[in-house]
Amino acid sequence: MSFGKRPPPDKHTAFYYDFSPREMWYFLFGKKVCPRCGGKLIRRKSYETIHGHMPYKDHADRISPRKVKHYVYTYCCTACGTSFSLADLAKKK
Repeated sequence: MSFGKRPPPDKHTAFYYDFSPREMWYFLFGKKVCPRCGGKLIRRKSYETIHGHMPYKDHADRISPRKVKHYVYTYCCTACGTSFSLADLAKKK
């Protein structure tokens, strides 16, 4: 029994980043050093899919509310393997 091909997944129609001023400073200028062991931190970019709404209503009339990518940055230490969020690292500075 054959059901045919699956329809292609919906493409994302918008994206957004969510930074506080302190997080933006660390993202751009902060030293990427592990607070636990002093090893080098590697940045990883991932995203979460938000269905149906934008968190900010300023441009909601021009954005299709089908799928929105929310980009999230995490940092992983090469020495100890610990993972930190951008918010955690910005608070420790």
